[in-house]
Amino acid sequence: MKRSVLLYLLFAAPAVHAHDVRQLGAHVHGQATVDLAIDQGRLELALQAPGIGILDFERPPANAGEQAALDSALAALKRADWLTLPSAAQCTPLHRDAHAEGFAAAAATPATAAGKHAHAGFTAELSYQCANPAALRVLVLSLPKAFPNLHEVIVNTATPAGQGRTVLSADNLRVVLAP
Repeated sequence: MKRSVLLYLLFAAPAVHAHDVRQLGAHVHGQATVDLAIDQGRLELALQAPGIGILDFERPPANAGEQAALDSALAALKRADWLTLPSAAQCTPLHRDAHAEGFAAAAATPATAAGKHAHAGFTAELSYQCANPAALRVLVLSLPKAFPNLHEVIVNTATPAGQGRTVLSADNLRVVLAP
């Protein structure tokens, strides 16, 4: 499917930046970013979150319980239970995926050997085709409820009506899109 210029501009730069952030180790604990775009009936979301925001650790799992928590977090991000779309929009999932980086034992060895704190993070990509995209007025992103270590979720939006930014917390989970 041909990607629109709007989606390319919204996701290309943040994706490169997010990759740099994970590799260089800088991020804000407790804060995630979601880039959201709507174009030609297609809704796309890209999540970037520090490992400590999703789990309570940012290193390779130390035991079976931590491995299970990592696996569970990835499954929850991929299922997208944290996203509620208006039923009137009639959205069908096209793609849902999630990844964790920096939790593998080999990934942590060079950073810890040098005495530095290694950073780990999560990404998730979601795509939906919506039969009635005009109904996408309010979306609920319950990431701060699903992952209590995420105190703030910055949602950057790009729609045919314009661009916006919403900061979510446990007390405010709604993203209101421009009419």
